Order: sequence, then structure tokens, then C-alpha cells
Amino acid sequence: MISYIDPILFPDQCHVYEIAQGRYVYSIYKNGSSSLAATGRQINYRELEQIHTVEVFLRDPFERYVSGVQTYLRNLDPAQDRATVLSMINEFLFLNRHFTLQFHWLMNLARHSSAWMHFRSMDELSTTTEHVLNALERDQTLIEYFANNRKLQFYLQLDKIVYEKFMGKTVPFRQVVQYIKSHESYLYNEIIQRSQDLCNVLD
Repeated sequence: MISYIDPILFPDQCHVYEIAQGRYVYSIYKNGSSSLAATGRQINYRELEQIHTVEVFLRDPFERYVSGVQTYLRNLDPAQDRATVLSMINEFLFLNRHFTLQFHWLMNLARHSSAWMHFRSMDELSTTTEHVLNALERDQTLIEYFANNRKLQFYLQLDKIVYEKFMGKTVPFRQVVQYIKSHESYLYNEIIQRSQDLCNVLD
């Protein structure tokens, strides 16, 4: 690992559930993960290597981020100061999987499987599971707190591209990356290429 947080955001685990024979769904925190876990059978890594398509439910990027932060703050250790933690999140953006990018989750899936990804809206989750868990009333103060964070909005563009350009499509993850490279070169260079350049010095 290059940094301590890498295995936190990109762990050596990938939860994919078989919710019907031959139908598989990838579980992302804040995107119905608890409901999917209650509905399907988690497959093992040998099975994961064999499947061809995985459904992925996507959520509005900013809404999901705020929801993830809200969940994280709700579960803080009493010894931790909320204002201090919130300030750290505002500065460093992605410190926990509940509010890291959906794009990061897709990267982690691609680490474990070459399956194509079929992107679906959260509005369709009810067609997949009858379980509805963890519904929280949105904290308006958090919406206002993060609304003007330009650095966050820049990174959330990765999620917005998947959410707006690939919804309803079934594609390999490399096609998503190629789209970003071709259509959003500055975004690609500042985030993806920069990471690749750092790793290349280790070859």
C-alpha cells in the first residue's frame, strides 16, 4: 500500500450477491447494501471470477456523499469531537467507505472481477429487494456545509459521469475510464493519470 488509507478505501473484499439464479448485484454502502445483503446469497471469489455481468445500483453523487457522512458522524466514538471530524472530512473528503466515491467502489470491483457492469438507478432497487433499511432523514446542515466545497464537486464529477452517461448501460469498467480520458481530459489527468504516475515509479 502507498498510504495507510488505501486498504480502507480499497479493501481485499468485494461483496456481490446472487439475488436470483444467474443474477448478481454488487453491494455499495449507502446504495441499498443492507437491503441487498438481506435479500441475496453472498458469492465467493471463485464464483466472482466466473460471472459475466454484475448489476450496480447508483445514487445521486452529492446526495450519497452527504448521506454517507451523516451515517459516519452518527456512529462516532463519543470521545471524538464532531466539529473536528467534520472539518477533517471537509478537507480530505474521502476517509471512509460510506462516503468515498462510487467510482472508487467500481475500481475495487474491477480489481476482483472482469465482469461487465450493468448500471441501474436506485429508483429500481425495489424491483430487486423488498427490504428497505437505514432510511435517514437528511441533515440539511450537512448539505449546506458541503455544497460549496469546490474540491469535492471536482471529484464528484467521476461519479456524475457514470451516473449520467452510463445509467442503463452494460459496459466493462475500462470503457468508463476511457470515456473519462476522452471526454474529460483535465479530470482524467488530475485524478487518474496522477495516481498512475505515482505507481509507475515503483515499476
